[in-house]
Formats: sequence, C-alpha cells, structure tokens
Amino acid sequence: MEITVLIDNYVSRANLLGEHGLSFCIDTGKQIILFDTGASKNFALNASQLGINVALADVLIISHGHHDHTGGLAHFIESNEKAPVYLKKEAFWPKFKYERFIGFNPSINTGLKRFRLLSEVTEVSEGVFVFPVTHSYFENDQHRQYFYTLKNDQLVDDAFDDELFVVVKTDAGLTVLSSCSHKGITNMIETAENHFKLAVINVIGGFHLKDEPMESTRHIIDYFNQKAIRQVYTGHCTGIEKFSEIQTKCKAAVYYHDTGRRIIV
Repeated sequence: MEITVLIDNYVSRANLLGEHGLSFCIDTGKQIILFDTGASKNFALNASQLGINVALADVLIISHGHHDHTGGLAHFIESNEKAPVYLKKEAFWPKFKYERFIGFNPSINTGLKRFRLLSEVTEVSEGVFVFPVTHSYFENDQHRQYFYTLKNDQLVDDAFDDELFVVVKTDAGLTVLSSCSHKGITNMIETAENHFKLAVINVIGGFHLKDEPMESTRHIIDYFNQKAIRQVYTGHCTGIEKFSEIQTKCKAAVYYHDTGRRIIV
C-alpha cells in the first residue's frame, strides 16, 4: 500500500506546489482514497503531476473542518462525481482561530447525498478504517488553544468533535494517519491499538506542535520510543523546530512528509 503526500507546507521538488495545507492519497492497489484536500485546488494539480487523477478517486475522507484541509473540496466535488465524502457532522460547524474564520467554505452544499457522516469506526476500503472518536488518554497531548467554534452565536472553545483519523491495517501492523492531531497523536495511537489489539508501527501526519511548549514534543518522543514506533513521517503543523527535535531524539526513523513524498506501508 502506498501513501503519497499531495500537498504540504514544504516542497522541494520541481513542478509541485506547496501551501499551508495537507492532503494525502492512499493507493490500496484496488482503490484510490484521498485524505483531505489542502487549502486550494493545488492538491489536485500536484496529483496530476504525480500521475494521480483525483477525478477517478474512489473515496475522500475529511479529517476536520479547517480551511487548510477542506479548501480544495469544492474543486474535488466539481471534478469527481462519484466518490463518497466521509466526515463528521461537526466539520460543518463555523470554525475560528481567534476571531478569524477558518472553516468550511460556506458555498458548499452540505446537504449533498455523497456526504457520509460518521459516528463509529468504519472500514471505507479493505484494510482502511476511519476513527471518528479519539479517546483522551494523555491530557498533555491536546492542541486546541486559540481555536473556537460558534454555538448560540457565541465563540466557544473548540473541542474538535469533528476530528477523525485513519488507520491502515496490514499483516505487518497498524499505520496511523492523522492530519493535525488536535486531540493528540499519542491519544490516536492508544485508541487504535486498544481497538484492534495490535501494535502501531508507522505514524504519518501533522502533530500541531509548532506553537506548543517543548514539553509536548518530549511527551510524544518518549511515547514513540516506549512504543517502539518504527517509522514517523510528519510535517505541516508540526513545525521545523519540533520536527528536528523528534528526528534527533526518536529511536524511530523520522522523515519530513514534504509534498510529493511516497510512503510504503
């Protein structure tokens, strides 16, 4: 199974675009699954350069309702007429960072029949599972500061009830694929392992550490080392400084998931 980074903040390859956003393509060998759409249609332009046609994708999964993960959704809906879109209903809620709106494009018809609203663990393709709930095992791995949603016309702290993550199950073990990990990558790993009673060996995605104290990064490093995670690919909201700390201190092989990178799991 191959995972391709369609867009990330960082790009080092000719003919590809970078932006503050994230999008992955999971090629199972039988189906093409997209996970998030970045901040614009650039994810699809990159996909074309990488030999992937988003119009032929079989499934789209939306991790949460922030614009840097849903900004390309309108383009996807226009170009792909068949793929169901899996997400949580809370992704449609208005989202803010401080008082700046960062949520779902209001022009998108949220009543489309192709939207599949998840409330329980769902296998969307053979061996690919979507987890709509992350259990809180570690309170020090939560990343919600300065983020708000709107309830009763009032800005309230965003609990990220819309966030979901993906687990790829193979004979070798589990791979956890996240986006921003607002509820904590270590909490996601614990949730996946307790569900399947199997070990997570690969971790891919943003950990939202860029503006967090170094203690949060050290917790993740210690956890990865204790769990004997084999491979870590991270970027986007993790931040270069925190990425460097993880790469230096982790026993796992640690890589930046820059735009265009292909990962075998």
